[in-house]
Amino acid sequence: MRSFIYVFAFLYSLSFSLLASESDLTNPNQVLNLLSTNTFKRLNDEKGRLETDPEYIKVLIKEELIPHFDYKYTAYSVVGPSLQNTTAEQRDNFVEAFLSYLINAYGHILAKYDQQTLTILDNNNFKGKKIVSIPVRMRDNNGQITQLDFKLRVNSKTGEWKVFDVIAEGVSMLDTKKSELRPLIQKKGIDEVIKLLLQKNSEFVS
Repeated sequence: MRSFIYVFAFLYSLSFSLLASESDLTNPNQVLNLLSTNTFKRLNDEKGRLETDPEYIKVLIKEELIPHFDYKYTAYSVVGPSLQNTTAEQRDNFVEAFLSYLINAYGHILAKYDQQTLTILDNNNFKGKKIVSIPVRMRDNNGQITQLDFKLRVNSKTGEWKVFDVIAEGVSMLDTKKSELRPLIQKKGIDEVIKLLLQKNSEFVS
């Protein structure tokens, strides 16, 4: 159950998306507030299509979520020290396989969306920082509240913030993936882990 909660919560961290022209992506609080509103609206507006065409959820994720998720940073963080022993091709292949895994996993869980609501507790102490954590509370239809903390990092060149991790009830998605995949990379090599991710991707069923 805990693993389901953290995956579902991290899905929400990815579900914050809005066109850059419509939001201030240089303010992490506005990123979460504006983008969550936009994504939940699209989920509701396209509910009928999602019911008849479950695969469409992947399109929604690619269009709305991925552009605002620092998946390359997360993937590299998962690899850790072994990154220096990889080639550019291996790094690109790992990032691509990791991204496909995320799209499949979050698509599978996003389909379970059922009017959950979020309360975002603004962090106004972000100026001059590279990484911030913003508390969020997720309430389901039964009134149960899940405590989340979204972690975002700022792009030093663009000044825009992107989500790279979420902590749900004390469980970090990034740390969990590190503990799962990093030992395998160190023991079997990154190519074998890429194959493992590709195999998992092929096993996903909408």
